[in-house]
Amino acid sequence: MTHESRFHILGPLEVTVGDRPVRVPAGRQRVLLASLLVDANEIVPVEELVERVWGRHRPQHARGALHTCLTRLRHTLDRGEPTASTMIRTTAAGYGIAAPPHHLDHLRFQELLRDARRAARRGDPAGESAALAEALSIWRGPPLADVPSESLHREVVPKLTEQWLRAVERSNALALALGRHGELIGELRALIRRHPFHERFWGQLMLALYRSGRQAEALQAYASVRERLRRELGVEPGRELRRLQLAILRDDPGLTAM
Repeated sequence: MTHESRFHILGPLEVTVGDRPVRVPAGRQRVLLASLLVDANEIVPVEELVERVWGRHRPQHARGALHTCLTRLRHTLDRGEPTASTMIRTTAAGYGIAAPPHHLDHLRFQELLRDARRAARRGDPAGESAALAEALSIWRGPPLADVPSESLHREVVPKLTEQWLRAVERSNALALALGRHGELIGELRALIRRHPFHERFWGQLMLALYRSGRQAEALQAYASVRERLRRELGVEPGRELRRLQLAILRDDPGLTAM
């Protein structure tokens, strides 16, 4: 009986077969697998893989070294599931890994984001919110957290993190629009502890506090972010945050519709 292999990159790199974890050795095998997974269902050029795996410490015979590393990775995957390595494709130009969305968390995340956008286009905020909630539940921490590749952390991780941030922002905005401001306050405070300079989270916290009848706390939140930005970055809050503070001071009726 065969079991499907599943790959997880939205957090530490993990491979499972059925319910069993497959141990991928730390180092180059792990980086190579991650390099294939972030571009799943595409052929990744040899030169790009060499840069991701070795960076500035490029081996003298890079193509041969990459082939050896790939052979070892195939053996590792086959120890978990005898046919797992057949997912890896080889061409003259490079290598790739074939993975449908339900085999790879990154692809499933993208699929759910598309579901959310379709719900938004048809005017279904509850459906959009549900799709975003499922998408965000896939994440287990910073992407590729245990993959030692300067190239991946420079070029791939920021893009994935930005997608996560945009999804969280939109999910929060929908929660506010659906009247869930009270339950959002704790989540926003936790987000701000992790991303203290992310002004949109601060603005959403201010709005959630205001709509919960906590105007003074909303203004204190603004004072806190302003003091931190001035002290640590030497800048003032952005225009959007300043406008929100003024609206809260004026008890603007429009705040209930933002």
